[in-house]
Amino acid sequence: MDLVKLSIHQPVSTFAAVFLVILFGIIGLSRLPVQLTPDVEAPKISVNTTWPGASPYEIEKEIVEEQEDVLKSISGLTVMESSSYNNYGNISLTFKVGTNLNDAMVRVTNKLNEVTSYPENAAKPAVSTSSAENSPIIWMMLKTREGDHDRIKTYRTFFENEVRHSLERVPGVGSLFAFGGTEKRFEIKVDPQRLADHGMTLSKVIERVRSANSNISAGVLGLSKRNYRIRTISQFQSPDDAKELLLADDGLRRIYLRDIADVGFGYASNPPAVLHNGQPMIVVGVRKEAGANVLELTARMRKVVNGLNDGILHDNGLYFDWVHDQTPYINTAIDTVQTNLMIGGVLAITVLLLFLRSVSSTLTVAIAIPISVMGTFFFMYLFNRNINVMSLAGITFAVGMLVDNSIVVLENIDRHRRMGKSPFHASYDGTREVWGAVLASTVTTVAVFLPVIFIEEEAGQLFRDIAIAITFSIAISLFVSISVIPAVTNKFYTLSKRKVTQTNTAPPKGNPFVRTIMYLSNLTRRNAFSKIATVVIFTAASAMAVMALIPKAEYLPQGNRNLILNILVPPPGYSEQKRLEIGHYISREVAPYLKEDGKEGIPQIENIFYVASDAVTLFGGISTHEDEARKMMPLFTRIMNSIPGMFGVSLQRGIFETGIGQGRTVDVNISGNDN
Repeated sequence: MDLVKLSIHQPVSTFAAVFLVILFGIIGLSRLPVQLTPDVEAPKISVNTTWPGASPYEIEKEIVEEQEDVLKSISGLTVMESSSYNNYGNISLTFKVGTNLNDAMVRVTNKLNEVTSYPENAAKPAVSTSSAENSPIIWMMLKTREGDHDRIKTYRTFFENEVRHSLERVPGVGSLFAFGGTEKRFEIKVDPQRLADHGMTLSKVIERVRSANSNISAGVLGLSKRNYRIRTISQFQSPDDAKELLLADDGLRRIYLRDIADVGFGYASNPPAVLHNGQPMIVVGVRKEAGANVLELTARMRKVVNGLNDGILHDNGLYFDWVHDQTPYINTAIDTVQTNLMIGGVLAITVLLLFLRSVSSTLTVAIAIPISVMGTFFFMYLFNRNINVMSLAGITFAVGMLVDNSIVVLENIDRHRRMGKSPFHASYDGTREVWGAVLASTVTTVAVFLPVIFIEEEAGQLFRDIAIAITFSIAISLFVSISVIPAVTNKFYTLSKRKVTQTNTAPPKGNPFVRTIMYLSNLTRRNAFSKIATVVIFTAASAMAVMALIPKAEYLPQGNRNLILNILVPPPGYSEQKRLEIGHYISREVAPYLKEDGKEGIPQIENIFYVASDAVTLFGGISTHEDEARKMMPLFTRIMNSIPGMFGVSLQRGIFETGIGQGRTVDVNISGNDN
């Protein structure tokens, strides 16, 4: 099939195909999720085990080492790392790229079942994929409306039971990160003096409480025509039930739990210190599921949060303070790329108009840009990609290359037209003559980017959007140049009333600019010396220009997000009171900059938050000026250096970071044997 001839003879079919490409592109664009960066699927699985009251040493010896012994033999495992903290331990498992995480989770769960026993009071290990550790895209603070703000610590159980499910049901939410507060619990506080007075031991009390606070199945009792399932129910339903627990009876007196202990509801001790602008709160982060549209998820979450603030939270004297989300930065980044895309298109059309000096020829070539761009969105949809800074950057890069094929075809068609050929023969012969060269040029460009699409490693996942955008936009521009361009030129030449006379004379020398260029070209080709000198001079000039202008090497751009994190390293063993003291000190030091803009050259700070626990201590800030967050770093560094016994580092949150400070770090592992 001769595609060129078919396109010229049946222009309606050609234009219908163009409309279909644009239509499917619009459909794909409307269905593409929008987010800041591409999804990078790291094949990781995390195992978390909680043991309340245990030290890191006990966690490691009694739990983590036992789990490591059974997990190290899992097929496909490449790296296993573990961390032990007060009350819990974590094991991170990294698998080969391409590993099916569902199958890997089944293998991990089965292996964990081989651990013979866990310490008393230790919870069963929780297995989750790495998506549960990704950075939240929305940060909210649960606070009290009025009164004693410290009482927010007692609302953690209320949040877990009454609020969490409303947030997790929002479409696109992968998981929630909740930090702060302390959960409500049932407490039995034994008085040592009263315990001794009654001649009881603590171990006997614990054994009696544990045995009594349980429901036990007693089997099946068959009576006449029926079977009855017997079950003893003795779990405590209220503090009064526990108080009446009989501990001992020697025939003379009975000892009840109320005689030696105080029973009631309380709250877990030593909660993490969490402050926002100096006020205690419970921080809630929303993680998205893979492929979710961040803009739509944020809009839906705002609607749900507003409903909670007006409903159940308002009734309990609470409210969610919406602190940070990615929407402003995403919109700014996308608007910037879109603006650059439009500017690039306008500049390309302007250059075409200057050199072609024909409005019709410029419009003919320029149609390759919208057709190729819209068609690319459809292929991005087919590959399950999304709109982000990388994919839009790829389209921007390709804009300048989209018109190359069309210019070559159009110029050759115009040459044949000037030879006196009819519109059909000029369009057909001109396209057929150069289509091979155009195809070769396109294939060489595609050959550079196409392999990136099939790379499974992190680099391939990050740059796949750019490869898809450039590959398919240029491939579509090839279709436009050998089918749409000849069909359009044939119509233009047919409708044009200008007569074209055949000329066999040499072409005119052109304007002064053209004559100058031709003179320099002839000068460089005068003899062998001039040719070699030209190659050497231009090659050397290019090399020196590259060496002088090359920017600093960086794996990924840092961006300019409006979020500064300051990671603190305190001495081990700080209590809740000490952590709160440090948090209030930081809040006092930052307070003047929350009210005044430009104080000591520091932009006004909109929000300041502080989080401290056994595992992590950090604080961060958001500026009222979206583009000046980095200017807050000197202030934060000065505050960190003024805290005795502590050092830290201040960094700006990168757009490609998935964890705290993991975007621009170098991991150094030190290992050795005990001597």
